[in-house]
Amino acid sequence: MKIHSIAFLIAVPFIVLAIYAGYHVFFMDNAGMFPYLMIFVIIITVIYVFSPQIDFAWYSQYPRELNEKEKLFLTEVSSFYNTLDDEQKVIFEQRLYVFIRSKEFKFVRKEHKELPEDMKLVIAVNAIRVSLGQQKYLYNGFDRYYVYGHAFPTPDKQFLHSVEVNYEDKIVIFNMENLIKGLNIKNRIFNIGIFAFVDIFLHLHTENKYRDIDKSDFWEKIETISGLNKESIINTIGYEPESYYSIIFTFFFMFPGESQKEYPELYQDFLTTFNLKY
Repeated sequence: MKIHSIAFLIAVPFIVLAIYAGYHVFFMDNAGMFPYLMIFVIIITVIYVFSPQIDFAWYSQYPRELNEKEKLFLTEVSSFYNTLDDEQKVIFEQRLYVFIRSKEFKFVRKEHKELPEDMKLVIAVNAIRVSLGQQKYLYNGFDRYYVYGHAFPTPDKQFLHSVEVNYEDKIVIFNMENLIKGLNIKNRIFNIGIFAFVDIFLHLHTENKYRDIDKSDFWEKIETISGLNKESIINTIGYEPESYYSIIFTFFFMFPGESQKEYPELYQDFLTTFNLKY
């Protein structure tokens, strides 16, 4: 439960009451206050457990648009944002706001620090781009995002890489340098942000079925679609992903027209899965 969240504000008076009751129970030997203490503790616990849902309900009901500085930042770094019309931009911005307020972001240095707001936007842009066609767009359970300023090793992948989705702990880790570059299609770099959220989406929606991918010419077709070869893509990620669907769907987002030509039937599966209209 974050200090600036609505759930925390709701919990504050009960925290004060719990402290008051606890003082009387433990320091004033007033056993009559013990039932009240337990009630306040239970209420605080319930608020804590359901804090993501409480925050989501509030921010969804009362979202705000981004300020001019944030909009300018998006205009400068996000090719996708610039393709949206005014109505779509309002929806997109409101969802960005809800996503950012519903998640935890940390900048990993010698110690974990709160991630700057513009860097949170970079992560959120990729998240909402992938889930824009969904009613439930917050990637249930995946609430913690960690960012390095460079490639990093982890206990699960003990070598330098730039993106990792940990399904067990529901943590996502990024190399911010590659993440920012991927936002602008002109940089011609594999978008690790879209890749991560596509991977999460597929993990959360295992009920979806897709046409088989012919792996014999997969990387050749990818290069035809994007101009990026296998070596370049793997170098950007830091390893070769197990799921070919996470890779191909990332490119479907990045290069929809070119992708449809190479994979017309799978592209239709993609549009249906993500509820998109290109």
